[in-house]
This record gives sequence, structure tokens and C-alpha cells, in this order.
Amino acid sequence: MIRSLLILICLMFSFSQPLLASPKQQRQQIQQLIIEEAKNLNIPISLALAVAHVESYFDPQVESHKGACGVMQIMPATAMGEYGIPKNMLWNPKINVRLGLHFLQRLLQRYKGRVNLALSYYNGGSRVGDLPHAHIIPATRPYVAKVRHWQKQYQYKLYHGLDLL
Repeated sequence: MIRSLLILICLMFSFSQPLLASPKQQRQQIQQLIIEEAKNLNIPISLALAVAHVESYFDPQVESHKGACGVMQIMPATAMGEYGIPKNMLWNPKINVRLGLHFLQRLLQRYKGRVNLALSYYNGGSRVGDLPHAHIIPATRPYVAKVRHWQKQYQYKLYHGLDLL
């Protein structure tokens, strides 16, 4: 049911107007998408922004050497397997942000709010394991540290009303 609902919502967004702006304006628009979706999903805004910052610096056209796509660097296999969303839809920033943050929310729930475990899984996959035996994948430690660093930066900027870029 959740999968069908997400597919329907994503299809609705895929027909909406694309983001058209300068690179800085586009990053700001994407940040607004992230803020709105993080609020909807009850994810800390600073964490959502930090993940997108580390993954792509808010660039919707980035593709990693492993094939992860868009703002939240979603693997096409995850998008299709978990949500039924094909790779071509991952280039839509609204869809990408929605899927990425929904996936992050699921990981935060799975690991009972233990952010470092959720981030390790987001970056490195299922080798994190399940509670109570879950552990941070060693290869993901730099990623987790970088996201946590940027989360603190965004917390500060949000608290003081500073420009997020």
C-alpha cells in the first residue's frame, strides 16, 4: 500500500514544472524541497540537508561511479526494488528528494533513531545488520563523520537564520 501511494505521488510530481534557475538558485530550490519533505517526514532538517550536501551538494544531475543518481544519490536498484520507481524518474529532484528522505526515515525507524547506524546503511547498505547486533560499516565511517559535521553546520545556520549555501 505504501509503495503504491509513493508511486502515485511520484508520478504526480513528475508532471510538475521542472526547476529552472541559475545553479545557486537551483540549489536553494532543492534545499527548500528538502526542508519541506523533512518536515513532512519528521526528519531533522539539518540531517536531511547534510545528507544531500554530502551526497551531491544539491546537484540533481550527479551520477556516482557506482550509478547512484541525483540529489540524494539513490541507487536505481533500490528505487525500483523498494519503491517501483525507474531510474529515469530519479533525475526529477522532487521525486529524488522524496524517495531519499523516505528511505532515510525508514532507516532511522529501523535503527530506533540511532543516526550513525542509519547513515552507515544509507551509504554502505545492509551489512550494517539488524539491532541489537547492528554496527557501523568501517568503510562508511568517513561518510558518517562528514554528514554529522555538515549536520552541525546546518543546525547552526538554521538556528541563526543564516544563508544555507
